[in-house]
Amino acid sequence: MTNSNESREVKIRVEHLKKSFGGLDVLKDISFDIHEGEVVCVIGPSGGGKSTLLRCLNKLETVTEGKVIVNGSDITDKKVDINKVRENIGMVFQHFNLFSNMTVLENIMLAPVELKKMTKAEAHENGMKLLARVGLESKANAHPQQLSGGQKQRVAIARSLAMNPSILLFDEPTSALDPEMVGEVLNVMKELAQSGMTMVVVTHEMGFAREVANRILFMAGGYIVEEGSPDQVLKNPQQERTKNFLNKVL
Repeated sequence: MTNSNESREVKIRVEHLKKSFGGLDVLKDISFDIHEGEVVCVIGPSGGGKSTLLRCLNKLETVTEGKVIVNGSDITDKKVDINKVRENIGMVFQHFNLFSNMTVLENIMLAPVELKKMTKAEAHENGMKLLARVGLESKANAHPQQLSGGQKQRVAIARSLAMNPSILLFDEPTSALDPEMVGEVLNVMKELAQSGMTMVVVTHEMGFAREVANRILFMAGGYIVEEGSPDQVLKNPQQERTKNFLNKVL
């Protein structure tokens, strides 16, 4: 899948991003743009900085140096209201992070109601539509502990859509799932990609990356070692580090 980015709005711009934890440099000079409607998969070995990069995109981690501009707002600027910016960025975590004392529907309704974006009635209607979208409207009144891992992650995706974000970030959304549940989550993500959602996906699922991504970033050692279309990166990698990694996982 290719598309011309020239005419598309830049949703995320990362300029010379560095992130250190104490003396450990985890991200070492990262720059890239992500355009509206793009699906970008970030792949690479564990410890290469993928999840840290994703968390810098909505300021769950504070950037050490450089800039992160999301929807035109420089979130590294202390004056920017990060909560306002985050309203347009959905995040799906590895371990679902659902509230166990609430029903599935209540989990999805929570943010829009708390942030006064919707009335309870509107949030209820929206929540049911989102559950239908991920194939779980029959589970609206269940609690998270009554669901399988794949169902929990589909609820987490529905919840991330509740604020109608323009960007979705996924941090290894299938890595905590049993293998037979991975497909049901990836199918929802494919549907989102086809609907034109701007997505950044940290993933080990090479088949998904090959099929759905417009672009792949291969990260190792805190750098983007290689980037390009799925065909370029997965079938014809230029860098030794990329070749070694793909030899192990493909």
